[in-house]
This record gives sequence, C-alpha cells and structure tokens, in this order.
Amino acid sequence: MKKLITLFFIILNIISYSFHIMPDGFEKRIDNGEGYQEFYFPNNGLETLRYKFAVSPGSNIRGDMSQWVEFYPKVLTVKPGETGLLKVFAKAPKEAKDGEYGFHLDSSLISIPNIKKDGTGIKSNVGIRINASLEMIGYIGNLEPLIKVDNYKIYEENGKTKLDIALKNPSDKRGVEFGIQVKGKNNTLVRNTLGRIYAEENKKITLELNGMKKNHPYEIEIYEDINYRTINKIKI
Repeated sequence: MKKLITLFFIILNIISYSFHIMPDGFEKRIDNGEGYQEFYFPNNGLETLRYKFAVSPGSNIRGDMSQWVEFYPKVLTVKPGETGLLKVFAKAPKEAKDGEYGFHLDSSLISIPNIKKDGTGIKSNVGIRINASLEMIGYIGNLEPLIKVDNYKIYEENGKTKLDIALKNPSDKRGVEFGIQVKGKNNTLVRNTLGRIYAEENKKITLELNGMKKNHPYEIEIYEDINYRTINKIKI
C-alpha cells in the first residue's frame, strides 16, 4: 500500500509539471521579414513554472539557422492557470541559399526558491526537472508546400471504413508538416496530424474513418499543419 501511495505522488508530480508548447513547430520563411512565430506555454498544474530558453543548431540533414534566431524572453515565468508567451524571430542573411534550415529550441524548467513555512530556509517548487529540445524548421525562397496524391482507396475491413492514400512531396528543397482531413456525409469529419513529409519523400498512409461508411466520404483535404493552409484537395 505504501508503494502505491508513493507511486501516486510521483505520477501527480509529473502531471503537475508536464511540458506543453503550442504550436510545436516553426515553418516560416526567414528571408523576407516573415520569420516570426509566437509559442504558448500553458500551465495546467498547481505550481508556478519558470522556463529557461536557449537556441542550438538543428540536425545535419538541413542547413543550420540557429545563428539567425532571436527570442524573447530568455526566462519565462507562468503562474497556475495562465499561459506564457515566447516570441521567436529569424532573419536569414542575403547570401543564404534557398532551401530548408533548422534550429533547436531548448527549454528547461528551473527552480523557483520559496521561503519555507517555518522560516528555516528556502525550498524549490520543481521536484522533477523537465528538459525539452524541439527542432524548428524554416526555409528560404518562395518554396510553397507541395504534396501530390499518387492514388487512394476507401474500403471496409473488419467492420471499419479505412483510407489508403499514397503521397509524394515533389519539392527537392522543402519538407512540410502536414495532416489529412476527410469530410463525410451527416457532418462527419476525421482529422489527422501526420508529422513531416520530407523533400522528395513518398509516404503510404492508412487512416480509419471513424463514423463513416464506405460511400460516405466526399472530400479529402491535405493541409499544412503549423500554418493551417490547404495544400491539396480531392473531391470524391
């Protein structure tokens, strides 16, 4: 019983200090003055949270834009029930070539000292330290997101309606965070965020169309996830 109680408090502590960021990507053009993104950090826990931010280089599969990134504030304090705001701006130099670039947004929870109730000293309100490093991706040039549909099939299997769809990103310079939305009869809607499709990548995806029958779907929309723009739309 004692072990169960201890486990309960550990889980409760993790939930209280869970990490949330919205959106979880950048996806901005950084050579025309539009490389600005706001990130929101909601605090759904019981204690005040304090984040410390830094920027580090992105992955080796694309160019590095970390030296071109500015952000404010460096330290962000968020009270329970409130949402903190981090502002990030990137501006590429004129000589930079067209293509995709990345950086890591590093964030860590830091301790907030509080005076103990008995007045004997101070204590920290962060029992579990959480560090996160998210790769953010931008691009240079007039590189519109491109996703083509090679083929698709809607069918029923084991009592479930499914969509098989084959996609291709024909761009040789830019990937895109994307999702698929399927509209059906009787106001049914299925929306799935599906991650990143890289430059020149092919993907085959199977989705369950919950609430739909085989003859219900009438539209497939492929959208850019971070910027909420339609990339491709198919009428069935």
